[in-house]
Amino acid sequence: MEKNNRPRPMGLNIGSASIIMLFTVLCLTVLAALSLLSANSQYRLAERSAAAAEAYYAADAEAAAIYERLKNGEYNGDVIITTETAADGGTLFSYEIPAGGRQALSVRLTRDSGGGFYITEWRLVESGEWTPDEGLNLWQGPDE
Repeated sequence: MEKNNRPRPMGLNIGSASIIMLFTVLCLTVLAALSLLSANSQYRLAERSAAAAEAYYAADAEAAAIYERLKNGEYNGDVIITTETAADGGTLFSYEIPAGGRQALSVRLTRDSGGGFYITEWRLVESGEWTPDEGLNLWQGPDE
């Protein structure tokens, strides 16, 4: 038997198993980073959602307390209430309770001539002033 007298090449001999392992580790690292970013984003969204729900239900409870005080004739003037005379001789009461951010809970009540109260409106409305974005420069075609 003859020995192979050829010189061995210098350098690293990386096998296909090592390349596959390196690629797998790289993919798992990227996947872990993306999962972390997604979890952080979902957490912030859940926090904002919980804060919005808490603000809404606090406003709802305050509006319900004012409704009960109005119904029982015990209103003490802690919220500005506008009144109007209805066409049937009853009275329309309306007030808004801030519900966090730029939202408010709008309530409209009707008291008929017999003294009964009815809820006409109980909804969340935008309370801030809307200003459109006019900074969009669209291409109008080639100049002639």
